[in-house]
This record gives sequence, structure tokens and C-alpha cells, in this order.
Amino acid sequence: MRSLPRLVLLGMSGLGLSGLGLSGCVLDTNLHSKQKDPVVDTGDTAVDVPVDTDTPPDDTDTEDSGPPPSCDEDNFPSATIPQLEECYSEGVEVGSFTPIIEWTNTDPGDTYTTPVVGQLTDDNGNGVIDDGDTPDVVVANTAGVLWAISGDGRTLWSAGSLGSEPMTAAIGDLDGDGFPEVVGSGYNNTLAVHGENGSPLWSAVAASSPACGAVAIADLDADGDPEVILGNLILNGQDGRTRGTGRFGKGTGYSGGGAATMGAAADINRDGLLEVVVGNALYDADGNAIWANGQSDGFVAVGNFDSDPEGEIVVTWTGNVRLQDDDGTVLWSANYTGSTSGPPTVADFDGDGEPEIGVAGNGEYKVIDADGTALWSRPTVDFSSGFTGSSVFDFEGDGIAEVVYADENDVYVFDGPTGAVKLREPTHSSATCSEYPAVADVDGDGHAEIIYTSSSYSGSERGVRVIGDADNSWMPGRKVWNQHAYSITNVEDDGSIPVTPDVNWDSYNNFRSGDVTPGEGGYSGPDLFPFIHTVCAEECGAGNVTVWYSIGNQGFDDVVDSVELEFWGDTDAGRVLLGTSTRSANLPAGVRTRSEFIELTGVPSPLYDIIVTVDGGDETGSGVVDECYEDNNTANWGAVVCP
Repeated sequence: MRSLPRLVLLGMSGLGLSGLGLSGCVLDTNLHSKQKDPVVDTGDTAVDVPVDTDTPPDDTDTEDSGPPPSCDEDNFPSATIPQLEECYSEGVEVGSFTPIIEWTNTDPGDTYTTPVVGQLTDDNGNGVIDDGDTPDVVVANTAGVLWAISGDGRTLWSAGSLGSEPMTAAIGDLDGDGFPEVVGSGYNNTLAVHGENGSPLWSAVAASSPACGAVAIADLDADGDPEVILGNLILNGQDGRTRGTGRFGKGTGYSGGGAATMGAAADINRDGLLEVVVGNALYDADGNAIWANGQSDGFVAVGNFDSDPEGEIVVTWTGNVRLQDDDGTVLWSANYTGSTSGPPTVADFDGDGEPEIGVAGNGEYKVIDADGTALWSRPTVDFSSGFTGSSVFDFEGDGIAEVVYADENDVYVFDGPTGAVKLREPTHSSATCSEYPAVADVDGDGHAEIIYTSSSYSGSERGVRVIGDADNSWMPGRKVWNQHAYSITNVEDDGSIPVTPDVNWDSYNNFRSGDVTPGEGGYSGPDLFPFIHTVCAEECGAGNVTVWYSIGNQGFDDVVDSVELEFWGDTDAGRVLLGTSTRSANLPAGVRTRSEFIELTGVPSPLYDIIVTVDGGDETGSGVVDECYEDNNTANWGAVVCP
């Protein structure tokens, strides 16, 4: 069954359920009186998709004989009924790929940190951060100043003096007030500011070797109070107090370890708590080593590359890539990109359902299979740092991933399976640190954009630029990409940090990547509901009750299988089964059948109510028909039948 918005049909006194007026459906207000031909609303909100007229509405009873003499016949003809919008979808159309520059903001000046995205300000004035607010972009420029820019390109504020070549900032709600904060760090200090205006929350010690590194935010101990991670240094997110420092690696693949500190958070060992992941160690929330494997430190990404539920760690350093198991055991290792390599990206690049690794180094970008086999390589121009990163997204919704990468001169989009160049955007210049372009719906238009930074190096470009699609057809993206070590489940849409985040590799199995699930295809389905017209209780004393009922199909597909109806009673002994009936095939879409009746015998007294279910009732998976809703297959009479 497809996942759809829930429609709740409630039992009401004296009322069968025929859609209850939702999505153009009709509410029967005749209560217990005998109905004439019901007036059926054709539904202004019904989707304009024709009912299959090849199958005529059923107009025959399933019983051969009339009702007991003491009960009048309640024959209601079949009728057309409105169809639920949610039971039909034309699907997501595959987008085009016609990229254009949507806006440029040069206020930050020279910038080569990864842009991070989140909703910082209450733009719609309703007092909360929600989907109605425009996302914002935060960058730290090369002078160490934090800049916040609205998703429409307007500068919001600037704050701080972090020192030259600062870390990539991070966004997250640190104090639980519903409004995200921004954390930046550099040689001078680590600074947390309020996202709405840049005013300081706290200032704390700087990371070791912060240049070109990255801040991370996670709730490591699941207490509702997030921590700030600066490689191997862990700070309390509410006041900046040092919580712990790991003794081994600090998450850098820079030669000699003198720059680019960056740790990541993930529940590698599946113990329910997040660990701080660096190249050669795993730390707990206080910086204690869970294990250290004696290998070189490095940049990291996490994913699941085997059949067990625990995560594996990708480590890159000085041109090398290795894969480590959850206990630090090295699974394979090799040199791929010369003398330098950047932070790795994990995604399904080639559409085979398994994760691959993307890594940039001196003069090339390379994709590596899970077993260490190199799949493809493309030349790039990065000889300044040689350790830039990348992101992955499926812009067109065709199930084919694209790689987004920026070197010293250009911004590229590579085809995920082959590495073919889909975009080479020249309005870019960078001396390069460890930055990469982010992908998010930065302007709230329902389509993803590419956000990247520039510094005057090979050209004159500076500040922040946003690339969108000229046809406005790219797939929806999240309105948040909150940190360099981004994974989809590490932050909520409103910028809050989950206490116990879903393990990313259980559902997405990627890192520094957006969702590359293909766009949804079209869908149509049936939707059955029962309707009680009349209950005749004149022979209660003899244990006989007659129920007149019908079945509606408010979906968009005919039901061709026979379906079972069950009639239940609420009694002093609880709910008991009173009888069953089989409805033969031929339940056209958009039709309620002619009324039928069943005589229930041996009915106990008192009988407080009668309930009818169709095709297994409201329990998902218990029937034979795959419906767009499975929780509206029950109707009740709603009144005492036999006192």
C-alpha cells in the first residue's frame, strides 16, 4: 500500500459512513429514517479523471429472496459518488537540466567554506520556525566573519572575528528555544550566535588546527542538549564549556595534521548513542576512546558497506582511501588521488542500490566502489589545497545521481554513473580549502538549488552564488543542509537536533548527499467503505435482525475481486461476529452499490450496536484488495439495536 495522507472516518450515531463529506464526499443526514434515492454530491473537489464507464454500476442484490415480512424493503439504487483526490496521482515528471545563476551576494567577500543552510528567522511572523519561513545561508569568510544571507539573496547580518581561514560553520538549535543557532570556529575562538540576528550566545576555546576544518553539531548522549564537535574537541552546546578531548585523531586528512580538523557523529556500533568519528578512533560524548586502531588520521564519512547493521567508516588522507569496520578493523586501503585527498562522500553514484565513495584530490575527482575498485575519474584543477569535498543529488528525479563539485576555477555537475560533465559553471574562483557546494531548497520554491562560495584567486568572483533550474523543474530538496558532515537524519527540518536520530544508513545510506530516491511514479487505486442504510430490529425477540447495507468505492480503480463483509455486534460478552456475506466482483470506481440485506439470526440481547467491515476491516494487510486507504473499511450503526 502506498503511503498517503491519512483520512479518518469516524462512526457517528445513526450514521453509516459514505465518505463524511471529505474531499467532496457526502454526509448522509437521514439518520435512522428510511432513505429515498440519496442526493449525492458530485464533488467540486473531485479530481477530473473519468470513471471507467466500460463497467456499469452493479444493480443487483446478492440475496434471492426478499426480507422478512415484518421488515420493509429498503432498496436504494446504485449511485455515483465523488472520488478521493488522494487515490490518484499523475506522478512526478522527470525534470530538465537547464541550470542558471539565480542570485549572487558578494557581501561576504573572499569565502571558501562550505555554505550551510537552515531557517534562521521567523519570516512569516507566526512565532515559530516552520515551513513557511524562507531558508537562510551561512558562510564564514576568509577573514573569520560569519555572514547570514536570506535564501532570496539579501544579507541579514554578520558577526564575529574567528580568525583567518576559519572552519565551516554549523546550524542547530542548541538551547531548545525553537530557533537555531550558528556556531563558527577559528584560531581566535569558537563562537555561538543566535541565528535570527547574530547576537552572541557564548564564546569558547578554539579547535586545534582549525583552518579549513568544520564544526559539527549532534546530541551525543541523547539528553536533549546538543554538543558541538570540533574534531576531537567536544563542547557543551548550551554554554561552550569543554566536555572532553580525544587523545588520538582529530578527523583531518591534511598532511601532518596541521589543519582541517573535522569530526562526524554517528551511531557506528548501534548502541543507541552517537559516537564522534575521526580517522583512527571512535570517541564517546566525553572524548574517551571507544577504540583506536593505530592508523593514520583522516577525513571521514560513514555508511553501511556490508550485510551487518553496524556502520563502516571511510577514511581519506594524503591521496589514500581506506574502509574500516565498526571496530576499526581495516577492510581495504589504497592510494587513489596522488598526494592529497578531501573529505569523502558516500552515495549510490551508479544506481546499483549499493553505496560508492567519491573523493577529490590533486587534479582529479574519483568514484570508488564498495570493494575498493575505482569506477571512474575526471580531471579537475585543484592544486592549492587538493582536499575539496563534494555533494550528491538527483536533480531531475530520474533515479540517476549527480555529483556537485567545485575546484579552483569552475563548478561541475558530473553524471553519477559515468562522470560525464553535465555542467561546467565558470563564474567561480577559489584558493580552495575543504569546501564543497551544498544542495538545498534555499528559496523555498519547492525545488533544490546548488549553493557555492568563491574567493578571488583564479578569477575575481567572491561571496555566494546560487544555481537553479531555468525550467523550475528540479526535484524538491530539503530546506536544511546544516553542516559539512551532513547526513539526512542528523538534523530536523526546523533546525532542531534529534535526540536519537534515525540511523542514516538504514534508510538512505549516504553521507554529504541529499536524497537520490527517484521521483514517484503515477498511482491510482481503489478505496472501499461500507455503508449501513437501515437496521430492522422488529424481530429482536426471536433473535433476528435485518441489516440493509451497501459498499462504496471512492478510489480510481475498479475492484475485480470478491470481498468479504463481516457483521459484528457489541454485546454484554464483548464484540461478537453475527454473520458474514461475500460480495461478488464488479465494484466500479466512483460508485456506491445498490443496497443489499443480510438477515442475522441468533442475535443476543441486549445488542448495543452493529458494526460492518469490508475486506478485513481497518487492519492493514488483512484484506485482499490493495487500497489507497486501509483504515476506513468499517461502519457502525451507532445506536442500541435490541434493548
